[in-house]
Order: sequence, then structure tokens, then C-alpha cells
Amino acid sequence: MGGAQVDAQPSFETEIRSIYIGKTVITNEQYEAFDPVHLRAAHTPGNDDPVVNVSFEEATAYCQWYSELTHKDFRLPTEIEWEYACRGDSESQYYWGDKAEQADRYICDSENYTGKLPELETLKPNKFGLYDMLGTVWEWTSSLYLPYPIAEDDDRDNLSKSGPRVARGGSFRTHRKALGCGVRNALETGKRYDDIGFRIVRFL
Repeated sequence: MGGAQVDAQPSFETEIRSIYIGKTVITNEQYEAFDPVHLRAAHTPGNDDPVVNVSFEEATAYCQWYSELTHKDFRLPTEIEWEYACRGDSESQYYWGDKAEQADRYICDSENYTGKLPELETLKPNKFGLYDMLGTVWEWTSSLYLPYPIAEDDDRDNLSKSGPRVARGGSFRTHRKALGCGVRNALETGKRYDDIGFRIVRFL
């Protein structure tokens, strides 16, 4: 894990348990099964478009609701799990390599955003078959925004603790050169943002 940014240093190696992770972020249609009165954003209006304007607390509440519905333990990914899933075994800046010129095939960012987000699963996935891990929308993780390296006993994924949580991936507003598998963002948990969504995971 790690990147060129100051808050993504020092780089370090770690391990995770095997997980299932959503191949896309949660869609409007999926989220509205939990919250029927949720209002869609103008730039992401379709059923299969990413849901946005969802706070960290609302994202975790969705996971709890979906867990009860399916009788399986779904949750937000930890920061470690998210980066591993994004990289797809790559150590480069982007999951397809270090050349930004190839980005239009994989992501929606500030360089190619046209006023509406592309429908999910229309751009190329990474090596793990996951879509839009960079660009499109930031994604909530369960991790508190704390310095690296991550230690097993630092309790940063304890949902009862308060403080900014880490969002990952960048969005349609992020400049291409500012994107990367290791890029971190600290966001207030009680706020809704029109360029942040989430995907869900569970252990195998």
C-alpha cells in the first residue's frame, strides 16, 4: 500500500483475508430499495447510475439493512481491502499502468466528464473485473483517516469511533494526474457529497 502523496507514505506491505467485493458501486435502484425517498442527482439520474449524496452513516446503514435482508455480513471495505481491490495486483499509479493517456478507456474524470456520469459497467474494468475503481465517484471506506503505516491494533475500522473517514478512488471532478490507486481523501462522515458513493464487501 501507498502512493506518492505525503499522507500515503510510508509505503508498506500487508495482508488481507479473501473477500467478495461489488464489481460496481451501489446504484440508485439498489439504494432506493433501502431508502425510497432518496433524491437522485442530475448528473447521475438512471437506475444503473451510481448513487451519490449518501453520508458515511447512511452507507453503513445500507450495509446493515442489506445484511439483514440477505443473512450475510455485508459492510464497507477497509482502506486496505479497497486498495488491494483497486490495484488488481498492480504496483503502478493506475491499475492499468502509469500512462494517463490510456485513462479514457477506464475512467470518468475531470478530463472527459460531459455533465453526466457514464452508466456503470460501460468502461473497462481492472484485472479483478471491477469497474470505476478510479474516477466516477469517490468511495467511502470504513477506515478512519489516520497516518500510515496501518497497524492491526490501531482500531481505525471501529465504526463506533468518531472522526473523518477515508474515501478512495477520486471522482469526475478529480484531475487525471491527481488520481491513483494510493490516493486518500478525508471526509466528514455526517455530510453528503454529490461525487461520493460506496461499494460493499463481505468475507468469503
